[in-house]
Amino acid sequence: MPEQGAEKQEAILDTALILFTERGFFGTPTSMISKEAGVATGTLFFYFKTKEDLIDTLYRRIKSEAAQAMCQGIGKEKGTKAKLRRLWFNAVEWGVQYPAKMKFMEQFAHSPFVSTTAHEEGMSHFYFLQDLMREGIREGVIRDYDPRLLFCMMAASLSGLIARVSLTDDPVEREAIIGQGLEFVWNGLNAGKNTSDHNSRRMKGKA
Repeated sequence: MPEQGAEKQEAILDTALILFTERGFFGTPTSMISKEAGVATGTLFFYFKTKEDLIDTLYRRIKSEAAQAMCQGIGKEKGTKAKLRRLWFNAVEWGVQYPAKMKFMEQFAHSPFVSTTAHEEGMSHFYFLQDLMREGIREGVIRDYDPRLLFCMMAASLSGLIARVSLTDDPVEREAIIGQGLEFVWNGLNAGKNTSDHNSRRMKGKA
C-alpha cells in the first residue's frame, strides 16, 4: 500500500510538471491534473492540500535535483576553473536531459505562485555556487564582485547555453558550444581580465 501511494504521488507530480509548463498556473486546474495522472481529485488533495502546495513541492524537488546534478564530481577537481568546468558541463547535461524541469525552473523562478519559503529553500540548494565564487575571489582568479551577482549572471548564461545546445544533436558540436560558453563566462569572471581597470588606467594615461 505505501508503494501504491508513492506511485500515485509521483504520477501527480510528473503530470503537474508537464501541464504547468505547457499551460501555466491558471490554465492547469487540479481536476485536469488528477484526470491526466489517473487518480481521483480527492487523492490529489490527500497528498497536496492546495494547488500552491503542489507547485511548492514540485519547485523544491526540481531545484534540489538540479543542484545535486550540478555538483557531481566537483570535489574531485582542483582549482576554481576546473570546478566551474565540471559544474558547467553537469548543468548543461541535466538541462538538455530534462527540458521540462528546466523550463519549469525558469518559468516559476520569480513566480508569486511559489511561496517565499519554497523560493528560499530552492535557492539554498545553490549556495555552493556562491561559495565557489568566494573561493575563486580568495584565490585571486575571480573578480572581487558580489558573489550573488556573479551567481545570477552565471545562471542566466547557463540558461541561454542550454537552450542553444538543445538545438543540435551532434555530440562534437555540443561539446564545442559548451566549451565556448564556458570560456565566455570565465573571461567575464576572471580577475586577470579586468577591462574596467584597464580602461581606467588608459584614461589616467591620457589625462
